[in-house]
Amino acid sequence: MIGNALELGEFELWCHPHVAARDGSIACVQAEVRWRRQDGTFAAPAALAGTLASSATQELFVLHMVCDALAALRMWSADGFELDLVLALPVPPARLTAPSMQRTVEGLLAQAAIAPSRLTLRAAGVGLGDAGGGRDRECAAAPCCEVSDLLDWLRVRDNDCAQAAGEFIATPQPAYVLPATLRRWQASYSAMSAADAFS
Repeated sequence: MIGNALELGEFELWCHPHVAARDGSIACVQAEVRWRRQDGTFAAPAALAGTLASSATQELFVLHMVCDALAALRMWSADGFELDLVLALPVPPARLTAPSMQRTVEGLLAQAAIAPSRLTLRAAGVGLGDAGGGRDRECAAAPCCEVSDLLDWLRVRDNDCAQAAGEFIATPQPAYVLPATLRRWQASYSAMSAADAFS
């Protein structure tokens, strides 16, 4: 079942950028895997985790999703966004930290000419602070404020919140639309910053 879904491209990376409230820069991107079935509906996360029972299936799934993540990183770079990605996968943490898996992932990173620091793997359900890696900890170092509109940025900065997520960015979205969304975000942030400067 998983093999067919992988072959049909039913698994998608959905992304959640972390935006620095002080200057609108992107600190990093979190991603999770969603299973869009052939009828267009999404499978429940428990259904995905439940089908990944065997170690062989887990390894196949992880490697496919790592390849998708590397493709996304290269696409974002071509669009001018050198982003770090924290990829959450519904497999046991031991699967991701197994020496053989780590060697394989390192080889894929080398083949894609992507620095290892740009991709962090963690088991779904593990907090960012528990995932390890310098950039990962940097991304989660400060509390994250929800921002519903541009005026909220004034409140965020007054409260000295270092990280914030705008509403249309906080909503997870497919990896391939991320560059366009980030450009809209940057344009909106620039407009807000300019208005704030002259107020």
